[in-house]
Amino acid sequence: MSTQATGTAMTAMTAMTAMTAMSSSTAMTAMTAMSGNASAAGNYDGTTAAGLLIARDGIVGQWAGATLNPTERDLNNPANLEDWSQMVRTMVVLQDLIANSGVSFSTPGCPPEAAYYHFDRSLGTTAMESSFEITAQRLAAFTRPGHAEFVAQLELVRDYADLRADRLPEILSQAGYPVPYLTSIADLHPGRKEFTHELLGVTQVYATQIVLAVKQALACHRPDAFSPQVQPVIPTPGHGALPSGHATEAFAMAVVLSKLIDIERGQGAPSGPVTDLYVDQLMRQAARIAINRTVAGVHFPADSMAGAMLGLVIGQYVVARATGAGCLYPVSFDGTNVAKPATSGTGASVAVDFKTETYLRANANPVERAPEHGGIVTNLDSPIQASPRLVSAPLKFLWDKSAAEWRKR
Repeated sequence: MSTQATGTAMTAMTAMTAMTAMSSSTAMTAMTAMSGNASAAGNYDGTTAAGLLIARDGIVGQWAGATLNPTERDLNNPANLEDWSQMVRTMVVLQDLIANSGVSFSTPGCPPEAAYYHFDRSLGTTAMESSFEITAQRLAAFTRPGHAEFVAQLELVRDYADLRADRLPEILSQAGYPVPYLTSIADLHPGRKEFTHELLGVTQVYATQIVLAVKQALACHRPDAFSPQVQPVIPTPGHGALPSGHATEAFAMAVVLSKLIDIERGQGAPSGPVTDLYVDQLMRQAARIAINRTVAGVHFPADSMAGAMLGLVIGQYVVARATGAGCLYPVSFDGTNVAKPATSGTGASVAVDFKTETYLRANANPVERAPEHGGIVTNLDSPIQASPRLVSAPLKFLWDKSAAEWRKR
């Protein structure tokens, strides 16, 4: 491949960021193309705009004033979201999610830790008050691995590099929105699952917002910072390694999609092992996406452990904020345990690998809670009972629309 062709391919892959998720589906682009002249931003080309100006002058006739009587919309009614464009709806839902959650991290001089919180505003407060109290509920906590732990993990990165020739097509195509890898498991045809695509897009972008904040707090180096022999097969991302963003996004989307499939199974379709098999396949796919980032040379297995934990919690949080049902189970990631002392007595540490089997329904229920992972991921705090006050009205609107798509089958 020529240098120019390679550069073009790299540019194309770089463009496949998480923001691609906000377009909801490829079908939206296709519909834009069918309109001929309208751009994605809603503008016409210059010739069409000039033609419309001339045509109006020719047909509008004498001004008749207000001849229509639109019904006045209710203030702050989630039903209004149906009247807005998909992009605006996505922004509204994301704003509500982000406004009520966030990441806190240690001050300088303290242990390198970060935590993901839900912010609960006091009952009885109104939007117009100058101030109000917020209670923070911790959902996930992270302790950064030390230098020695990352050095031990580097040996696993070296071993995974042997899979690059087999996994390269997956690695390249998973650089952005991984919906095709979910569609291969569940029915996600954009013509029948428009709102589901939108909900998955919101989940991915929200997960990206949270994981980038945790990455910023923990500031972990990528594998190629430890050895020039790593030589990743894709460009090393321009942000910290732990937690893995791809693992976070993939596991969060797998949880949300699993919950939607449960809705379908509750409408008289086969239940039990059938649904479990869906969960099994979605979790395997999410784990494979995470592992592929280690194969590519841009992540340690420890990054995937932290990302999978965060992704499961985020997915469960999105469902709880949409439905007000179930429990949230806070968990913690202890990076100091990602390498264990060698049994041989040599003094060297042996890295703990990321294990797909940890996330399968046979051994745990990852749709409900993040499973423990070799003493690295453990339970934290008491379960948080979801309730109607936890519900995000904009997110519930989008969830209900998505759920209706699964009830139709």
